[in-house]
Order: sequence, then structure tokens, then C-alpha cells
Amino acid sequence: MGIFFKSSMITPSEVLAGDSVEFVIRLEAGEDYIFDKPSMIAFEFGAPLGTSCPTRDVNECSGYVEAYCSSPIVTWEIKIWDFDFKYFIDNNNKASREAARMVVLEMSPGIKPGDIIELHWGETLGGFGPGTKVTTVVPKKGWSAYVDIRYFDNNVLEPDMGRDFEGYTRPVPKSIKRLRYKVIPREVSKFRLFRKISTSTLVPYDKFWNIADVKNLPDLIVSSSKGIKNKQGTFDFKDKNVRITCKNHPIMETPPMENAFQGMNIYWGDLHTHSKFSCDCEQRSGMDMSPEDLMDFARYRAMLDFFAVTDHHVPHFGADRLLGEEKWNATMNGIREKHEEGKFVIIPGFEFTDDYGDICLYFKELYPYLQISLFEAKNVSDFYSIFGDNMLAVAHLHSPGIRKFGEWREGINPISPVIELYSDHGSFEHPHVCENGRANYRVLREDRCASYFIKQGCRYGFAANSDDHKGHAGINGLTAVFAENLSREAIWDAYCKRRVYATTNARIRLLFTGNQQLMGSEIKDWTRKELHIDVCGEESLKKVELFRNGNFHEMFIPSGKNFKTDYICNTSEPDSWYVRVTQMNNHIAWSSPVWFY
Repeated sequence: MGIFFKSSMITPSEVLAGDSVEFVIRLEAGEDYIFDKPSMIAFEFGAPLGTSCPTRDVNECSGYVEAYCSSPIVTWEIKIWDFDFKYFIDNNNKASREAARMVVLEMSPGIKPGDIIELHWGETLGGFGPGTKVTTVVPKKGWSAYVDIRYFDNNVLEPDMGRDFEGYTRPVPKSIKRLRYKVIPREVSKFRLFRKISTSTLVPYDKFWNIADVKNLPDLIVSSSKGIKNKQGTFDFKDKNVRITCKNHPIMETPPMENAFQGMNIYWGDLHTHSKFSCDCEQRSGMDMSPEDLMDFARYRAMLDFFAVTDHHVPHFGADRLLGEEKWNATMNGIREKHEEGKFVIIPGFEFTDDYGDICLYFKELYPYLQISLFEAKNVSDFYSIFGDNMLAVAHLHSPGIRKFGEWREGINPISPVIELYSDHGSFEHPHVCENGRANYRVLREDRCASYFIKQGCRYGFAANSDDHKGHAGINGLTAVFAENLSREAIWDAYCKRRVYATTNARIRLLFTGNQQLMGSEIKDWTRKELHIDVCGEESLKKVELFRNGNFHEMFIPSGKNFKTDYICNTSEPDSWYVRVTQMNNHIAWSSPVWFY
């Protein structure tokens, strides 16, 4: 490539997470810049969580862009391109979510070597604009966000999908340059002590749940044993019962999870996450976390026991929704490297879409790409006919699909034991929820709520996952399972038997049984119903609610972090029961139901 830009830089080059700043991207035209005809410079921004997308809508808005050029004879037009909608934003074409993230400068002829072109992202001229809100997410140590500079020797933008896929290649520029700016976690805001089965780990968080850098831990805490700082910036304690007091910061402490019920431990996981291989991550945010990056984040920063990367793969939708063999193989290789029985379990899978909505498919084995690319498969049942009991399917209730009210997937009950009632999209337990509810933009159908399925007699356990697209896996939405050990087989068995419960992220220890049988059980030959509830929260509990057949039945008001009760019910007809636990900080846990039949 020629010297189209003699120099390029972005300032500031280092920012704190969540700051508001004015970024200045400065380009100096080089000797090969085409001066005698129109040209185009496209600035493609990554848009991780919290980042202000570039905008020209209102100059008082965060992220407003303005262009400057040192040449007095050159003119230009500023446009914002949307990768989702594939059009330029204007009064008639509104922006999508994060996908409106590319600024296009259509330049007139006349640029000479040495001329300066600047783009100010978050214009603050005269103190009028608020700057650009920087991402709140620092997904890994030393991470930096980016802006790609793409130079074209014409001013006609071909339809740009934001990524390459089979049968399509993005417009190829004459020159491309990636500029990076480092994002640094903020100071310590809080601590969280994770009590694992045999060890404990103390995690220092900033206010955005990034790992804050702690130079000298004894300056901040007093502990009964010494913590060893690992490469992720968290602190490991060999003593699982370590006692820690913080000097100036709040601390959350997870309850012990070993021997929670009949020799089974409670393990924590997130089975719905996305890497940079997902089509929407590429288009909307340019997210750059690989599957291996997410696996490390989940294990060492979110402190999960089991995990899955579920990138989008919908063969019947066409090439633009295919994961592709190279990316699938890279994910499988990551699983082979990172999976460790007894320490960190990874389950292979992907996210599929049919007429009923989105659903994650999981597999017992690491299948080759050819076997999961069933181009004729338009329903989950098509995969079931091939893989049988070697797969599981977990539907997401936030994605309603296009079927008529009441229609639902048929023929897959044996491999669909649980549903995802909570993720970063909010709660889909009931049509009307209070704590940890839904954003207004989410589509709600009453027949896509957990309560609807319970009232219809469906026997689903309850799971929660993050559906993370930002590199913060395991932060918002978790599933707890009861299992004898931490192995892929044991976690799989727990899902199949519905020995699971959902939380919004709080590590609430929740035991719920019916007639001494664990949540998820189907109980017959009963003469009376004995329900046992035993809860230990990370924070003080606000309420414990009991639901019968999907409807509210009774509320208990706890005092403190612990609650235990036995509830006797003498109803004579078959029914189902589950428990919802709410902490004072609005975090929630939902048990899977028990069914008396």
C-alpha cells in the first residue's frame, strides 16, 4: 500500500472506564493521497458497553462528531452509516442500537500532502458538548478499544455489512489503519469474596464490575490468611474459610456451596454468551473477545464453575448467519485447551433461531462443523432427530418468535428440560414484574413467560444466563446446579433432571424441596405436601415468595441474610410449586418447581 497518510493518531490514548472525553483523530495526508478527485475516509468505531456511538443528530448529545480540515479549498460531508440497517442515518432513517458506529467523510478534490484532517468524536467546542462516554467494560487486563481508519479513492460507499462472510467481502479500502486507546479500570469500589468448594477468591471491583488494580492488599483489608495475587488481578486464598474485613469498602461474601443437598454441591455457570465470532457482535459493537478470552474471563474473573460460548449459527437463514468452519474449529480448540474436569467445565454449543424464537443448543461431544451445519434444519426437532440425547436445548423467553399465541415447539421435551427466564434482557417470569424488570424496548408476549408455561402444565426448570455480547460473561444472569462433582457429565445430568435454579447474578444459596425431594422433581403417591425452603443470601433478604401453579401463594418476610421454613399444604389436587427469593438490593433467585402429580 502507498503512503496515503503520513501520520495518524488518536488522543487521548488512555482513559478511565466510564469517563466522558473528546477524542481527536488526527490524520496527515501522505504523498499518495489522491488529490485530483473525490475521496472517502471511513472511521469505524468499536462500541463496547456504555460507549457513545458517533452521532450527528443533536450537537448536545454525547458522541457528536465534527470534522476539520486545514485546506481552505476542500469541502466535505459527514455521514453516519448503520451496519444493521445498511443505510446512512438521516431524518427519515433512524439509527439502530450500537450498529450506527461508522462515520464517513466524503471529501472533495484538493487534498495535498501534509494537509491535516481531524475528526472530533464527542465535540466539546466552547464547552457546549458533553464529549463521548467511554465504555464501562474492561474485559481483560491491558485491553484497549479501537477506531479503524479506512481510506477510499472515491466517495461512493458500497453496501457495507461490517464483516466478511461466505459470498460477501466488505468494500476493500486503499488503506486501513487501526488506532487504539487504552481503557483503565477505575479505583476499587467494592470487594466480593467467592467461597469455592476448596478455596476462596477475593475480587476487587471498580464501580462497573471491572477488576480494579490493587497494589497492596493489606492497605485495604484485614484477613486471617495471606491472599496471593494471580495474573487476573484477583486474590486466591488456600483457606476456604478465610475471614476478611475491609477497612473502607463494602464486601459481599458468597455463602458456602458444598454439601448443599444429600452430598451434592452447588456450582455456578453461564451457558449463553457470545464472542467476536457472533454476527451481531461483529456488526453492532466490533467486540473483539475471542472464545478463549471469554473462557478465561468466566473462570478467573466471574469465578464460574461451568460455561459455554454460544455464538449465532443458523444455517437455514443463509451465509450471513453461519458461524463458519474456521470459527467453530477455533471454539472447539479453545474448549479442548480451557476445559478442566474438576475445576472448570465448558460445554460446546451455539445459538439457533427458528419460528419460535432463539434457543441455545448444547452437545455432549465436540462435534465437527459438518455435523452441526444442517442446512435443511429449520426447527430444533431436526437437530434432535440427528443428535438425540447427546444434545440439550434451552429456549430464551425474551425472543418470542413469529408463531401464533400459544404455539410452542413440539417433540423435543426430552432434550428441553429448562427455560431461560432471566438474562441481561430482564425477567420473563411473569408479564408484570417488579424488581429486575424489563427495558421498554423488549417485546413481551404473555405466552413467552415462565408463568404461562407452568400454568399450561409444562414441566420446565428455571435457568438464567447473561446473553452477554460485550465481553462481561457471567456478570448478569447465572444458573446454579446441584451436582455431586464438577464434571461435564455431572453438570449435564443436573440440567436433564432440572436440579437447577436461576439468579440475577447474586450467589444466593437456595434449597427448595417437596416431600424431601429436590427442586425439579416429579412427586407421585403423596398424601400431603411438605415444602422445605432454606435460603442464605449475599445481602439481606427482602422477601421469600411461594408460587403455586404459576400464581402467587404466600409471602414470608425474612430478617437478615438467612431464612428457613417448612410449609405444609393439604390440597388434594395435583399442582406445582416454586420459590422466588428477593434481596434488598433487588437481586433475585428462582427455584425450579416441584410437581405433585
